[in-house]
Amino acid sequence: MKSATLSLLAVMLSATLTGCGEAESAISQSATVRPVKLMTIDDNATQQLRVFPAKIAASQQADLAFRINGELVTLALSEGQRVEKGQLLAMLDDRDAKNALLNAEANHELADVDFQRKQELYKRKLISKAEFDTAKATLKSAQAALFTARDQLAYTRLVAPFAGTVAKVNLDNHQMIQATQVVLSLQGNQQIDVQIQVPESLLLSLKNVPFDEALKPLVRFHAPKTLSLENGFTPALTTTPLPDTYPVQYKEHAGKVSPGSQTYEVVFSLTPPETLNVLPGMSAELLLDMSALGATQQAITVLPVSAIVRSDDSNTTQVWRYHPESSSLEPVKVQLGQVRTNGIEVISGLEKGDQIVAVGANAIKENMEVKPLRWERGV
Repeated sequence: MKSATLSLLAVMLSATLTGCGEAESAISQSATVRPVKLMTIDDNATQQLRVFPAKIAASQQADLAFRINGELVTLALSEGQRVEKGQLLAMLDDRDAKNALLNAEANHELADVDFQRKQELYKRKLISKAEFDTAKATLKSAQAALFTARDQLAYTRLVAPFAGTVAKVNLDNHQMIQATQVVLSLQGNQQIDVQIQVPESLLLSLKNVPFDEALKPLVRFHAPKTLSLENGFTPALTTTPLPDTYPVQYKEHAGKVSPGSQTYEVVFSLTPPETLNVLPGMSAELLLDMSALGATQQAITVLPVSAIVRSDDSNTTQVWRYHPESSSLEPVKVQLGQVRTNGIEVISGLEKGDQIVAVGANAIKENMEVKPLRWERGV
């Protein structure tokens, strides 16, 4: 009886272990087929209107300083104040300069009278040629000293070289300052610069293409974030984009690559309307119509960051292309462009109709069997 019981327990244990092994085997086999979320590259990936983040800069900017030493006695400006061309901005104590000018004027008058007298005597041959030349040279020296004294007096006054806005005031009244010490910074308000960074691939395709006529550049601005109340209680940050766009004119582009990136700076000019309050340092967006480039312009695809795999070892960037006939994935090297709010530009490497792994590309391994992820109700 005891022997029969032991035999029965052995049979039951063997059956249990066999069942667990089959279950584990089934789980391991099913785990090899990985579900993936795919996206298809279609015509919508080609962005005819490209948007570039832009920065606003002053078209004219100058750090103003005196050319002589002295005591600052007049500086009644505030930052943000608008000034006109030729307006007095600051002034040094000019008493010493005025005294030097009076002395130079007196010396010049004396040298001029002496020259006129000796010129008459020379004509009558009552003095030598050497005495006449000495009087003539003395007059020229006195005249040069007079001009210098007038300049020194003018150097005590700092006037606006152009109409603009006071961006920064660095000093206060009644300070002893040195020559070339910056007193204030002035920015022009007639025009502003719109600066963007353009990748080298796009700059190559723009060769011999006029920016203004073909690409129709436009700039748009965004209103700053403001606090609003939701349901009367909860404050929330909102950003309201301004609907208006403003045409800009191509100004120049850099011939040297920007440090840390393979991009070049392109500058456009904007004459802001009176209703638009734009200051240097603000951010904006520049819009270029790429449809004028036709076949020369490559299709630009925007992929989510989760679809892109970067390899530090081989220094390459790739995505995973799905083949439905074999349910397999293929690594495809791509060239990246600019970073956008909805992803990263892929300039080359993909074609229309390609199915790309959109999420979790870093977890994919080569030769891994996958299946498209289908959304079902409740999932």
